[in-house]
Amino acid sequence: MTVFELCKFLIDRKRYEHAAMQNKVNVFYANNQLADEEYTQLLTIMDAQLTA
Repeated sequence: MTVFELCKFLIDRKRYEHAAMQNKVNVFYANNQLADEEYTQLLTIMDAQLTA
């Protein structure tokens, strides 16, 4: 399981509050463990959940 898949899994199941999960995603991105497209996709999913 890749970092992207793991993050998506956690987001889909709402394991963490929005701010905590965003912090985790930001750290993975800052450490080059997520590609630009993956980072953008994860943030889009998180924003969609927040507005739903």
